Amino acid sequence: MTSDNKTTPLHTTFTVDGDPVLGTYLAKKPDDLAACKDAGMNIIIGDKEDLDPTSASGKYLHENGIKVLYHMTKHVYNRPRLAAPLSTDETTIPLSDQPYGEIPESGVIALDDELVRYESVSDGILMGCTRGYDGTTAAPHRANMILFFPGGCEEDINQVKDSLNLWGYYTLDDSPGDGISALRGIYRAVKRLDPDRPVTAGYGSPGSIVNFGSEVCDIMLIYWYPVTAELGYDRTFTARRTQALLGAARKTVPGIEFIGVYQTFAEDWGTKRGVPTDDQVREQIEDFVREGACGLISFLCQDGWAKFKNLGEVVKQAHKEIRETGGLVVRDEDSEMTAVRRQPTGHWQSPKRLEGYVPAWHVVGPFEDTEGNKVDSTFPPDDGIDLEAVYENKTGRIHWIERQSTGGVVGFGELIGSHSYTIGTVAYATCTVISPTEQHVQMRICTDDDGIICLNDEQVFRYEGERGIEEDADMVEVTLPKGESKIVGKIYNRAGMWALYVRFTDLDGVPIEGLEFSPE
Repeated sequence: MTSDNKTTPLHTTFTVDGDPVLGTYLAKKPDDLAACKDAGMNIIIGDKEDLDPTSASGKYLHENGIKVLYHMTKHVYNRPRLAAPLSTDETTIPLSDQPYGEIPESGVIALDDELVRYESVSDGILMGCTRGYDGTTAAPHRANMILFFPGGCEEDINQVKDSLNLWGYYTLDDSPGDGISALRGIYRAVKRLDPDRPVTAGYGSPGSIVNFGSEVCDIMLIYWYPVTAELGYDRTFTARRTQALLGAARKTVPGIEFIGVYQTFAEDWGTKRGVPTDDQVREQIEDFVREGACGLISFLCQDGWAKFKNLGEVVKQAHKEIRETGGLVVRDEDSEMTAVRRQPTGHWQSPKRLEGYVPAWHVVGPFEDTEGNKVDSTFPPDDGIDLEAVYENKTGRIHWIERQSTGGVVGFGELIGSHSYTIGTVAYATCTVISPTEQHVQMRICTDDDGIICLNDEQVFRYEGERGIEEDADMVEVTLPKGESKIVGKIYNRAGMWALYVRFTDLDGVPIEGLEFSPE
């Protein structure tokens, strides 16, 4: 193997005054900003106060050449959602009972490419709606999608776009639910009003790909939580998760750039989190550079790298290397990292095809388990899969929607946003696999949490218990007949994240080539 233990340059389509993006989250106090300057940072994620050169933070940032990624997540988070699928001719629009902030008594909303003008709001219903407003076309829309209010977003952009501290816009932080329509609305507004500045969006789980697509962002911020107090840092974690997410994203937007967000946890983040060692922080940074990052941002300034002097020195040294050479000395991959590699090192445009991985599913949920039967609770999809069906649940009405997977993982919770609405609930996923010949194979499966998998109406897998997604956690031997086979997954969520992973290999673990899937 050719050694890559050498200076690896960062990808530099987007820079801050010619230097790669180097920054942090959560830097507000004077000591934090001074630490950013000392560490050679040129970006913070901030708000209007940081953009105002007359404020203490704004003045300091301006004097020291530190720019701001302006937080615009308020136009996606805490916004109302559709309570039910919407047909083209409905003029009253019910909103989900999930909590949302104050909205105008009348105005215009955007749903995908359609504008809708409403005259009033009454008991969580938009009344007197004019569909296909201002020359747009009325269209059907899916339940639970987040409404976008273009007027408020445009006003926000106009208030900040002339700030000398502004570098770009930050629109997504974790998973608010089905927000892709709102994210596209923000992106289009920025490109119309402030076209030269980049739009960034954060992606922190395989399921978060539901909120990625064309006209969503110019740069992805990719972050995981790979350090635990018990296990330390798994060197394969950042690389394989980043490859999977980029592979899914670059199917839609070839070559989309990303900034790696490395973790510097505090001691009080609970039993599953710990403060990484100096070398673990350095390894995370190197791993993102190896995968072709255009920048690096640290999570936790106040209680992370700035609090622990040794971690601050690691960050400072890495930034010094990057500023002086345009890159970072990156150590060789070990054999385990090489074995799990699915995409090339460095920046690349389009993903390699991942043979055997289920690329997309039809999914529906959540169904509330009111009797405590977990994965054995029964709901209408247990009686047969009807992709045209509409079901009642505690948030309104739900229906089947198509969702892409990320390296074989489809997330359910990211569609809903609030964990409080997914605890103790069931989701279903179904797809068709088409085999060119009859063959004996392994289905490699993981469910988060309890799960049942059926192949051609026969149960082939069952798991009970709480866990996260681990690739190839369970393996079952099955026979794929020639032609089409139907897979149905039923997944129960105990707490937290909620997902399904499936891929096909031969009996020796080699990915099966030639399989086709629907949806693709």
